[in-house]
Amino acid sequence: MATHITLRADTARRAWSRRVLRVGGLIQAGFAGFWLVRGSLAIGGLVGTLLAAAVLACSIALIVYGVAATSGLTPRPRDADGIRIERQVTIASIIQLVASFAAPFAVIVLGRPDLVVPSIAVTIGPLLLWLDYRLDIPRFRVVGWALTVAPIVLALVVSGSALSAVVGLGAGALLFATALAGFRQLAYDVTLRGAPQKRRDAEIAGLAAPAGIR
Repeated sequence: MATHITLRADTARRAWSRRVLRVGGLIQAGFAGFWLVRGSLAIGGLVGTLLAAAVLACSIALIVYGVAATSGLTPRPRDADGIRIERQVTIASIIQLVASFAAPFAVIVLGRPDLVVPSIAVTIGPLLLWLDYRLDIPRFRVVGWALTVAPIVLALVVSGSALSAVVGLGAGALLFATALAGFRQLAYDVTLRGAPQKRRDAEIAGLAAPAGIR
């Protein structure tokens, strides 16, 4: 019984790991666009504007690719273990969202508006570290530590618009690469190929079966 429970919990964890790669990847791609545009505009001038337009287009293309390449590959687990993990992921995400609003407000009150961008970036790191701990996504561990430590270090040696540009472009590039890697991992996972069709076949078979057999 204990082995069965362990296997069931591990199955739910792996299913949510894949789902986070897709849904979280789409969110990361959106934030990557925001960070890259924010960092580009901090450069200023025509170069900054053109760079912002280019990275925005790349981010939109990444979202379109992510939606198309991973469609139907990561259904939401609906068993008890899956629901429990979903609740934990949702709570952690809400905490990060609240922190991303509270941190910039705090640095502005302290008279350091130049720390707004780094303060938001720092809130993303712990969430990625927790997701790696809970769902075993090693890629998130590396990016999580980078987003937690790098903005703090940069804030000690750079200031003003340069700080916003470096942190924005750096954080955006990390999130962009993380999202893309997750989409490709799902798209090329041979164990997931044919999964959408199998689920449709199972649904059709269930609908076609007599009531007494279901």
